[in-house]
Amino acid sequence: MANILIRPANKKDLDGILLLNLALFKKEFKEFDKTLNINWTYSRVGREYFSKRITGKDNFAAVATDDKKIIGYICGGLSYTPARIVKKAKLENIIVIEGFRNKKIGSRLAKEFFKWCQSKNIRNILVTTFAKNSAALNFYKNLGFKNLEVILEKKIRFD
Repeated sequence: MANILIRPANKKDLDGILLLNLALFKKEFKEFDKTLNINWTYSRVGREYFSKRITGKDNFAAVATDDKKIIGYICGGLSYTPARIVKKAKLENIIVIEGFRNKKIGSRLAKEFFKWCQSKNIRNILVTTFAKNSAALNFYKNLGFKNLEVILEKKIRFD
């Protein structure tokens, strides 16, 4: 494994980020949530979402590269909640490909997001993950995240 570089994402990284996001969606669809729209990533809306994260003022995207190949990414941005008096950011998605996990790359990506938050004077960062995703829960807890809210969902049947 060569030197892993963490850097801000740019427009040229869009295709690599989309590829990793699709892998993330497929994994989460298979393991946690059959309601995810696998086609969203490459849809017009999905492409616009990631383009905005890469270039938008109140948005953040960074990539981890190994010999110029994208092996991970993180993105997020300001989270506007009019009912709150504190400005918050949301870490919206992060993935590191198999073979590069458990090497602190995800933590390095997260630290870049935390630095961006500090530059925006944001002290509160939100993240969500699936309750059954123990690997992600442990990752976020190791970064210092704590339970703040619990979202409950109920499926109803129409007979």
